[in-house]
Amino acid sequence: MSAKFRTKHYENQQVITYTLSPYPQNQMLEYESNLCESPNVHTKPPRHNNIRCPQKPIVTVQQLGRLGNEMYEYISVWSIAKKTGREPYIPSCLIHDLEKIFRNLTLPPLSYLAYCTVEEYPVQVMRNMVDHYNGSILLPTYAQLPKYTAPLASEVRQIFQFKEHIVDESQRLLHSASRGVKNITYVGVHVRRTDYKEHLQLLYSTTMVKPDFFLRQMNVLRNIYKRVMFVVVSDDPEWCERELGGDDILVMRNNSPALDLAIMAACNHSIIDYGTYGMWGAMLAGGDTFVYNLTNSYDAAYEMASLLPNWHIAT
Repeated sequence: MSAKFRTKHYENQQVITYTLSPYPQNQMLEYESNLCESPNVHTKPPRHNNIRCPQKPIVTVQQLGRLGNEMYEYISVWSIAKKTGREPYIPSCLIHDLEKIFRNLTLPPLSYLAYCTVEEYPVQVMRNMVDHYNGSILLPTYAQLPKYTAPLASEVRQIFQFKEHIVDESQRLLHSASRGVKNITYVGVHVRRTDYKEHLQLLYSTTMVKPDFFLRQMNVLRNIYKRVMFVVVSDDPEWCERELGGDDILVMRNNSPALDLAIMAACNHSIIDYGTYGMWGAMLAGGDTFVYNLTNSYDAAYEMASLLPNWHIAT
């Protein structure tokens, strides 16, 4: 990839200037495509009259992982742009995936820069350097930066608004789960199992969470609320029905990841173990959240629990 870089410095602050070019910059489209997980992503620039070139350094991210990771990548760009004064841009492939689920996403795609003369491509920085680097930045892979996201939790919930048909179906399923009982407190429970055993052993030298963790938190909430329904979403529903089954427990089956996430978001409170998916279900629900004590880790849910007052690290 070839590009002409020009950087100006004013009082030790790096200022990036962009100019509007009459010809698409194929280098920027190639750069955006290289940030996409699928090698077959094709991007194209928007109409020329829709372009507004950035006036400041930008922040962007690489698309990696499934829904929970993609949500974190999107919101990390937004929150860091808000905190550091950069302008946010998202790979088109990431926007394309999230727009299938959420409505009114507003961050612009990197392809918008195809008509701009880009003088500096973003530099990938480590998470502890985000506040200190002055130029355009590419966030670390699997960008998970709770310290930027947690203070903006209420705004984050407004950004990730599910499409209407997903909301309608999640409400229908919860209404069915209530079995006609009124004034129920719903608790979303996320149990991650099938793909996490080796991950936990490799990164944290620990084993998967035992059933007792979930059962203890359920009993805590049963003692607080008279009518409670635990709605369990998991990649291993058979294990959940065998180990957690009860009259006030409903294990969801055969839903899409988007629908299960919307169900969790519609609940009043949450019990989660680890990973970004359960963290987002609890984050969007907004109530009290009980998180498994994955000690001394950088797990997204565990780190978020240390920053939000209504999140509780439990054993």
